[in-house]
Amino acid sequence: MIDGEPSRTAWSAALHRAAHQIVDGGAVFPDAVAVPITCWSPERVADDARLHPQRRGMRAFIACRHRYARDVLARSPADAQVVVLGAGLDTIAYQPLGLLGGTVFEVDHPATQSWKLERLVEAGISPTVPVRYVAVDFETDDLTAALEAAGFDRERPVAVVWLGVTVYLTADAIEETVARVAGLSSARTDLVLDYSEHDPGTGAGARRRTARANRVASIGEPWLTHFTPSELASLFERHGFDEVEDLGFAGWGTRYLGLPPETPDRPSGHLVHAVRHGSGALY
Repeated sequence: MIDGEPSRTAWSAALHRAAHQIVDGGAVFPDAVAVPITCWSPERVADDARLHPQRRGMRAFIACRHRYARDVLARSPADAQVVVLGAGLDTIAYQPLGLLGGTVFEVDHPATQSWKLERLVEAGISPTVPVRYVAVDFETDDLTAALEAAGFDRERPVAVVWLGVTVYLTADAIEETVARVAGLSSARTDLVLDYSEHDPGTGAGARRRTARANRVASIGEPWLTHFTPSELASLFERHGFDEVEDLGFAGWGTRYLGLPPETPDRPSGHLVHAVRHGSGALY
């Protein structure tokens, strides 16, 4: 991010979610407020998507990752608090009544959070569950302290959603955040995130990823960290997570896009659900 400015990649992700509603009919991830929160008309969203057909693959991945998070939240304990890390223009707290029952804590950089609040007012969107806005710089601030100051209850279960963020952080910041999440609650912790898989290839897919990396670097938000699945698994093991589901392209494509089961995997974005069962102790 550029100091003092909201995240431009958060805006891009919001446009992808909005375009999925208009161009794809919300087939994977229906979201009634995805278009209004952009403050663009449906026609403008559709025109923008048509002008950029090369974004279709990223749009599909973003729809799948939000559907995956929604599925995890639907299975989490009924009294779980929800923490959205790097919330951007996320819409979890603004869905129709009944989707969630607990308080949502939206955590993001102060500049991006202020920008989102302005958009919510402009679009006339109100939360449908209790929501608290927590301003945090992931590279420097204490996540646990910030959440506690906002009323987070460390004795209750928590479901943490962390999408579209890890690739923009240093490895040290990711490690520290996973450690903080692991110690948030003495009860069950669910964490859903996505990550960028390290791709040593030189084919067409690798060239597209390089071009995309160059674009986001040019707006001041470079990709910093990639993982292999084994590296990611080791990270969760170090911090006491008991169960980890890691879906690569073949996994989420089969589950959400109807790809055949024999679809070969390839380097891509991954979707992960990690669970740390309650220990009764905080650290």
